[in-house]
Amino acid sequence: MRLFQRRWSPNCIKRNTMVQIAIVTLTFLALIRVWPCGLVQRHTYSRQQAVSRHGKDILAGDQFTSDDKKLQEVTFSREHIYRIRLYMNCAVDDASAKAELVCFRLYDAGFSCIYEEDIDGRRIERDGVLTATPDLDVDTGAVCYYEILIPEESQAVYALPVADKSALAQAENGVLYIDGIYNDAVSLIADFDYSRPLTVVGIVLFDILIIGAALLVYFLADCAMMLYDQKFAGNTEAVSRWFCVGVSAAALLAALFLIAYTVIWNRFGGELWDRLFYLAGIVAALLWVLSAVWIPVLYPKKKEKTRMSARGQVSFLWRDYIQTVCFGLLFYALCQYVNADRNFYHYTNTRWMLIFLAIALLMNYNERQLVNRYSVIWLLLGLAGSVIYCRMVETDENGLLLARLTCGVVVSWGLLVLNILLALVRMRAVLFRDVGKRLVRQVREHRQQTLLTALWVVFGLLMYANRYEKVWVFTATLPFLAFLFVPNTFSMECRLLKNFSNGILLSFALVTVFCLAHRPHHYWIYYRYGGIFHTVACTGMYLAVVFAVAVAKLYGRLKNRKNILQGCCFEYFVTACVAGVILLTMSRTAFLTAAVILIAVVIMAAAVHRKSVRRVLSELGVLAAVCLLSFPMVYTSVRMIPAVVGDPVHYDIEVQNEAALIYKGEPVNSDKYITVRRFFATLFGRFQATGQEGGEADAGFTGEPACRELGELVYTGDDLAGLDMYPFSEETDGKESDEKDISDEKDISNGRFEIFGVYIRAIGFGGHPKMGPLDKNGDEYSHAHNSYLQVAYNFGLAAGILFVILCVLTLWRAVRFATYYGKKRSVVFVPLALVVAFEFISLTEWAYHPCIPAGFSFILMQMVLMRTGAQER
Repeated sequence: MRLFQRRWSPNCIKRNTMVQIAIVTLTFLALIRVWPCGLVQRHTYSRQQAVSRHGKDILAGDQFTSDDKKLQEVTFSREHIYRIRLYMNCAVDDASAKAELVCFRLYDAGFSCIYEEDIDGRRIERDGVLTATPDLDVDTGAVCYYEILIPEESQAVYALPVADKSALAQAENGVLYIDGIYNDAVSLIADFDYSRPLTVVGIVLFDILIIGAALLVYFLADCAMMLYDQKFAGNTEAVSRWFCVGVSAAALLAALFLIAYTVIWNRFGGELWDRLFYLAGIVAALLWVLSAVWIPVLYPKKKEKTRMSARGQVSFLWRDYIQTVCFGLLFYALCQYVNADRNFYHYTNTRWMLIFLAIALLMNYNERQLVNRYSVIWLLLGLAGSVIYCRMVETDENGLLLARLTCGVVVSWGLLVLNILLALVRMRAVLFRDVGKRLVRQVREHRQQTLLTALWVVFGLLMYANRYEKVWVFTATLPFLAFLFVPNTFSMECRLLKNFSNGILLSFALVTVFCLAHRPHHYWIYYRYGGIFHTVACTGMYLAVVFAVAVAKLYGRLKNRKNILQGCCFEYFVTACVAGVILLTMSRTAFLTAAVILIAVVIMAAAVHRKSVRRVLSELGVLAAVCLLSFPMVYTSVRMIPAVVGDPVHYDIEVQNEAALIYKGEPVNSDKYITVRRFFATLFGRFQATGQEGGEADAGFTGEPACRELGELVYTGDDLAGLDMYPFSEETDGKESDEKDISDEKDISNGRFEIFGVYIRAIGFGGHPKMGPLDKNGDEYSHAHNSYLQVAYNFGLAAGILFVILCVLTLWRAVRFATYYGKKRSVVFVPLALVVAFEFISLTEWAYHPCIPAGFSFILMQMVLMRTGAQER
C-alpha cells in the first residue's frame, strides 16, 4: 500500500502519465499506419538465384556508359510492383562535387514511359544495386520494358552485369536488347518486390499484434517505474546527476566529432567564414543541450500544490496533451493550406482544420461530460453513416479522401454541438430564471465584451450578405461562434491559451522537422529561405505568429526573476530558433512585425510587473545575445541536415532550374548550398537597395540566369488557389521584372502603394465577388496586400470600417486582459502578442482568413476576449 501511495504521489503522477501518453501515442501512430494509411502491406519477393548459386563473381559486368543501350523486357507476375532492385556497380570520384544521377525508366508495351526515377550514383556504389520504387499497378502477363540511362557528362564508372537465363531461375526478365540487338540467352540481374494491401483479417491481426506489444511495453515500463521507486526513490538526486553526466559526455563527444568532420576535415566545403560558422553553431547547440540537461537539476522548479485528486490530475494531463496536439496539427494543416497549389488541398486541409478544432474544443469537457449515452449513440450513427456514405461515393482516391474527411467533420462537430446542447439543458433552470435581470447585469458588468460581441455579430452578418462565392466566411464565423458556448471559467481560458500557444510551438517543430529533411537552403535560386512554403512572405507571416507566442511566453515567465536565464531556458531556446529562421528569410515584413511584437510585449510586461528601466534593458540585452549567439546553430542546421538527409522536395509551382536546384544525390559540399558570404551579402543588400532583392550578383554561375524572388511573394488567384513567382534575371540590370508592372526601382513597398491606391478607388458600399480589381493590363490583382483594404473591398465599406473598429477594440481588450491578469497568469500576454502580430502584418499582407495562421489566431483571440469577463485584479 505504501508503494502504491508513493507511485501515485504528486511526485509520480506526472511521470507515470507521461509514460502512458508516450506509449499510447506510439501505439496510435502504429495503428493508423496499418489502417487507414495502408502503409503496412503484404510483400511477395521474386529474387534472383544467380548470386547465391554462382557467388559474387557473376556481378562483375562490363563498363556501361551513356553510349551503351540495354533494354530489358520484363513480365510482372503480380498486380502491384513496389520495388525493383537491379544489380549494378558504380565508382564515383570522391573529388567530384557534382551529383551523379542515373535514370531508371519503365515502359509499357507501347514504349510509353510509365515511371521514371533518378538514383544517386553514390548510393549505387555503396549498396551495389540500383533501387527503384515504382509503387504502381501493372497488368500481369503484359510485356513491359526497363532501361538505365547514364548522363553524357557523367564522370563515374558504371558496370551493368548480365547473366545466363539458366543461372537466374526467374520468370520476370525476358529478352535483353543490347544496342537494339535481340538477345534471348542473357538478361539483367534484378529482384522484384510485389506488394498488396492487407485484408480485413490481416488488418485485425496486425492491430492485435500492435496492441499486444503496447500492453507488454507498458507492463515492462510500469515494472521498471515500480522497481525504481522501490530501490532508488531515496537516491533520485544522485541518479539524476549521473544521468546528466552521461548525456553531457555523449553530447560532448558528438560535438567533437562534428567539429572534426565539418571544420577540420571540411567535408561540407566553403570558405573560412563557413567553417567558423559551423564551429560556432556546434558549440551553441552543445551549450543548449547542456543547459537543458543541467538547469532542471541545479535549479529545480518549486512544485505547485494542488487539491485535485490523482484521477483528476491524470485527466487534466491527458486532455491538455490532446488539446495541444490538436492545435499543433491544426496549425500544420493551416500551413499546408497556405502552401497548396490547387483547390483540392484547400478542401482537404480546411476539413483537417475543422476536425482538429472540434477535438480541441471537446477537450474543454471532462470525461464524465463527454462519455454519455447520447455521445455513444451519435458516434455509432456517425460511424455507420460514414461507411455508407463513403461506399456510395464512386470517385477516385482524392474524392474518397475528401468524402472521408467530410464525414470526420460532420461526426466531430456533431459531437461538439451535442455536448454544447446537453450542457445548456443541464443549465436550463439557471438560464430561464430571471433572464431579463441576468442579461442587464451581464451587460453592465461586461460592457466591453458585450460591445465586442455585438460588433462581431454585425460584422459577420455583413460578410454573409456580401460573401458571393466565398465559402471561407462560414469557417470564419460558425466554428468560432460555437466556441462561445463551450464551458468557460478564467482557469479554463488560461488553460486553453496555454495549450493553444504550445500547439503553435508544436506546429513550428513539425514544420522545422519537415524542412530539415526536405527543404535545403539554395545558393542560387532561393537564397532567401522559404522553409516549408513556396514564398518568403508566407514564411514570414507564419513565423511572426510563432515569434509572438514565443516572446509572450518568455516575458510571461520572466516576471520579476532575479536569474533571467535559469527559469526560462526553453522559452529562450524557442525564441532564438524562431528569430534565427526569420533572419534566414530576410523578410523585411517579418523583421518589422517581430520588432513591433517585441516592443509591445516588453512594454506591457514592464507595466504589469513594474520593472525598472535597468531590468528591461537587461532582459532585452540577454535576449539579443541569446538570439545572436544561437543564429550560427540555426544556420548550421539548415545548411547541414538537409544535405546529409539528401531528400529535397521541390514544389511544382517553384522555378525548376536543373542547373541551380538541389536534387537528390547532391554532394554535401555542392556549391548550390547557401554560404555565409552569400547570405550576408544578400541580407545587407536588401537594406541598401530598395528596388533590388539581392545584394551581389551571382558571379561565377555558368548555368541559366538565376531567378530571384520579387519582394514578398504572396498568395494569388481565386480563393488563394496558388502563388505567383515573378522571375528576375541578371539581364534586367538590377531592375525587377514584374509582369503586372506594379513595381518601381525606388518603391520601397515593392509595388504595394500603387496596389493600395487601386483598391481604395475600387471600394464601394457593396462588396465584390472577386479578390481584386483589374490592373492596367486587364489582369485581376491577387489581393490588396492589406487586410483592411481587402475586407472593405470584399464585403463593402461599412464592413471595412467595422473591421477596423473591431481590430482596435480587440487590441484594447487584449491590453486590459494582460493588465488585469498579468501578475496571476503568465499566459495572458499571448492574446496581446497575437493581436499585434495580426494587425501589424495586415498592413502589408492579406491575413484575415481562418485558414491563414495569423487570421485564425486573431479570430480565436477575439472569442477568448469576448468570454473573459472579470474586471478586478
